[in-house]
Amino acid sequence: MSELKAYHLPGAWGLVTVSPFCLKLDAFLRMAGIAHESITTPNPFGGPKKKAPWIEYKGSKLGDSTLIIDFLKKEFEVDPDAHLNAHQRGTAVAIQRLIEENLYWAMVYDRWVRNANWPILKNTVLGSIPGPVRTVLAPLARRDVKKQLAGHGLGLHSPEDIEAIAAKDISALAELLGEQTWFFGDRISMTDATVYSLLANIALVEFASPMKAMIQSHANLAGWIERFRDEIYPTSA
Repeated sequence: MSELKAYHLPGAWGLVTVSPFCLKLDAFLRMAGIAHESITTPNPFGGPKKKAPWIEYKGSKLGDSTLIIDFLKKEFEVDPDAHLNAHQRGTAVAIQRLIEENLYWAMVYDRWVRNANWPILKNTVLGSIPGPVRTVLAPLARRDVKKQLAGHGLGLHSPEDIEAIAAKDISALAELLGEQTWFFGDRISMTDATVYSLLANIALVEFASPMKAMIQSHANLAGWIERFRDEIYPTSA
């Protein structure tokens, strides 16, 4: 049994987890070849940040996917970004911010606010929570997420404005990828894992989202999603 345990939310539709941040960590662990025990948890509140993912290692818990990855890179002396130059590393941070601080919230809006998606979310993201508890918890969680969206600012916009914001982000990703195999050329990097963790959770799931058509309208992005899945998750399709 590995001394490293990684906790993530449940998976569905061929994804090991329907949480982008959990999927990013899982992809990193696979890319880095770090031996670990992957544990599915229905309760994100068990971690030190009260969110998933988190890890347990040598008697300690650590939360936040980025902080976990930074820690593991040092602890195990591995770095999927070792081949990047300074400019590429700076661009990688900018792309991560676009994904995790902006486009992510458009995905949250689709899942938690769009009424058509609410039953799907309750049966997948919250599906492992016992029924009676879920009946009470789900509406409270939805109300809290709506408050988070408003606090972020994106939740204050109209659906049309949110779609326009998402379209710009997705177009920017397509332009950055261009005709390259990966976001920084011929070698895969953490930027690919970060972008995949979100786009896969839009394009490959049953939640209704106008962003699905946006992604498919960029042939390079759609092909890249399949390429990443074939490379890192060849048996998950």
